[in-house]
Amino acid sequence: MSRIALDTSVVVAALLGAHEHHDAARRTVDDALSRPEGAVLPVPVLFEAYAVLTRLPAPWRLRADVAERLLRDTFAQHATLATLPDEETAMSLLRTLAQAGLVGGVVHDAHVLACARAGDASALATLNRRDFARLDLAGMALIVPALA
Repeated sequence: MSRIALDTSVVVAALLGAHEHHDAARRTVDDALSRPEGAVLPVPVLFEAYAVLTRLPAPWRLRADVAERLLRDTFAQHATLATLPDEETAMSLLRTLAQAGLVGGVVHDAHVLACARAGDASALATLNRRDFARLDLAGMALIVPALA
């Protein structure tokens, strides 16, 4: 079986019932979490999801304690937090980005992708295929929840 890593776009949509892609994202997250090997939650996704959930406009904005509890309750039992394994890997990623001339938001996406790889994920679920498609996926499959 394959482990699925989750991107912020899928996490936020899955957790917010009012999100336009909630149903599709929730199915994807539930599928990833229910696998015997569990899901992979890149650490930058955990923090970006918390930031997004706590800065949304009213009435969708969550209080800090509510956002933290929701993330913990959803992911603590069946997701593995994944980060880069060491400083050398982080510096190598930075060098690769600089050599490719990649700047701006794609840097965050590359960090998420690298953490997903470090967590032994074979696929990354995202609502933003275009953001990740511009990176070297090196065999990582992209899953875009069916938005029907």
